[in-house]
Amino acid sequence: MKKLYSISFLFVFLVGTSLALGKQQSSADSLEQVFQNQNLPDSIRYRAIQQRTFSMIFSDGEESKSKIQEVLKTAEKEVGKSRIYFEILQNLGIYYDVHQQTDSSLIIFSQILEESQKQGWKALEQRSFNNLGMNRLNSSDYKAAIDYFSKSLEIGRSDPNALEANFVSSISNLGLANQELELYEQAIKYHLEALEIRKRLKDSNGIAISSANLGICYRLMGEEKQAERYYRQAIENAKTAGNKVLFHRVHDNLGALYIGQKNYEKGLLMLTIALDDSDGFTPDPKMELSIVSNAATAHVDLGQSEKALEFAERGLKVLENNPELVNYSLTLKNALAKIFFRKGDFEKGNAYLDEYQELSKQVFNEENAQLLTDLQVQYDLEKKESQIALQNAELQEKNATLQRNYFAFAALGLLLVLLIAIFIFYQNRNRRKQELLVKDRELKVKEAFIQASLESQEQERRRMAQDLHDGFGQYISALRMYVSQLKNNQAKEELKTELVSRTDSVLDEMSKEISNVVYDLMPATLIRFGLISALEDLAHRINAGEKIKLEIESQDLPDRMDELVEINLFRICQEWINNVLKYAKASHIMLILSQNQGIAKLQILDDGKGFDPNVFQHSKRNGWKNITTRAELLNGKLELFTQDGQQGTELLVTFPYVHRAN
Repeated sequence: MKKLYSISFLFVFLVGTSLALGKQQSSADSLEQVFQNQNLPDSIRYRAIQQRTFSMIFSDGEESKSKIQEVLKTAEKEVGKSRIYFEILQNLGIYYDVHQQTDSSLIIFSQILEESQKQGWKALEQRSFNNLGMNRLNSSDYKAAIDYFSKSLEIGRSDPNALEANFVSSISNLGLANQELELYEQAIKYHLEALEIRKRLKDSNGIAISSANLGICYRLMGEEKQAERYYRQAIENAKTAGNKVLFHRVHDNLGALYIGQKNYEKGLLMLTIALDDSDGFTPDPKMELSIVSNAATAHVDLGQSEKALEFAERGLKVLENNPELVNYSLTLKNALAKIFFRKGDFEKGNAYLDEYQELSKQVFNEENAQLLTDLQVQYDLEKKESQIALQNAELQEKNATLQRNYFAFAALGLLLVLLIAIFIFYQNRNRRKQELLVKDRELKVKEAFIQASLESQEQERRRMAQDLHDGFGQYISALRMYVSQLKNNQAKEELKTELVSRTDSVLDEMSKEISNVVYDLMPATLIRFGLISALEDLAHRINAGEKIKLEIESQDLPDRMDELVEINLFRICQEWINNVLKYAKASHIMLILSQNQGIAKLQILDDGKGFDPNVFQHSKRNGWKNITTRAELLNGKLELFTQDGQQGTELLVTFPYVHRAN
């Protein structure tokens, strides 16, 4: 399923020319001079300008469109609507597709396909199918895209004298189709095949494109080292090829990768390069929104709220001018919510948080609506790939020999049986491996739960023993003294009355102490009325001191959650709020519990002094360890946003939760 928040390298077009895209300026000037030389044959002149205008698409922006239109008018006068005219017209279609004007490019590519089939121009027909496939892929019409790419590859490989340059783009684009459908292993296979061909052709632009797409696939698979390697390779070759669009886009993706790794220095450097327009390149609104959103997120994580707000406001301007990009603004809205919470503006923070949650819900629903279609397309793609593999085998066999015999069929049959056997073997092995991984995970979870339970029990026993010793020891000593005096027959009646009164007071204090110990062990409110009631009871106890205000807010939460979930969440809240009370010198604490589409969140924000998060994250103290363990028991993700010298701290716990009705 295509993700609305991702940016894929969909603008991939090769026209089979011998010129590498984006040569040095001297090469571009030479091509222009060839075109202007009226003494040369028209075929040479227009081939040169066709190559020149193609290279301009990825480096000169709007100027390339004007140049192509100018050349088309000249070509129509000098050579008419010949084959070279339609090849230059193809560059105009590519320009429109690269700049996301898919309707205009679709009309042009369809016109070229119709003319090439009419005139029998096979090479141009093959490229037209490829370009139409990319146009459909950019429009998320995967089924049509796969059909077009497959037809392009079939035509390219059907010629026994075909060059690899004629069909490598179709291989690359089939990789893109798999990539957009999240079939990453299959996509990587195609991209690697295309990359090897482009290296043999020494095609810097093609190498950059294949490397960038490999970087995306490996990042989405969680293999970040491989992703970084291919992103670096893409940047180097995009620079060599002069592909400014790809050069800036990959810097954005690499910056996002570093920020996800908390390597903010490298991440912000990559984003700065992505936004730098000193080379004459201006990012399109979608790319600009992605870059500034990633930069805002990095500065939020670094606690640099004002710098983060600067980038966020730039993103809001992009959205204002391009409201159709709202589905790509999740990162921006999340960053804005955090910025205003850090600044203490809870009203704006909550407003952007609501926008973020609503947009998340909307994007989730849109993706679900596309799911059934994508699953059908995945099936069609696998079916089409099987057909392509069969066609390739038939073509290779046809080129090798025209005669068929029993031994060839027998060899093919044995190969098929072997492939089926290997497939079954690997399927069984992968299934067993998956089962072992599941069992191993279950054992680790149980082990962690048992360990956490034992440690919690021991800690509670030690604390309870300390409370009983410190709290009740003095009361018992006092009672013994009073009882001893009461036994003294010589004591006066007035003194005995006073001693009885004191004894009654001590018993009242012991009763309160017992109540507090019992509350710490397990609040009765939590068991009887649920998490929210227990937290409100906790807030009442804290607010009664009038030194700090604790607010509780719940959003779309059921009346009761699973008992273990409620206990773990309450203990996390209790432990963290105690830390805030002891060390933060805060005046206000905001506790927010929410649930949306199977994901539950716990946010605890305070306006106290910040601190180095390493103090807790690298600590071996039981408090932080208990919080971490309980978050893991919820299968949750624990995040801490704070910085020494900055005001405000946020503890965020997110975990999957589906309510089971009793």
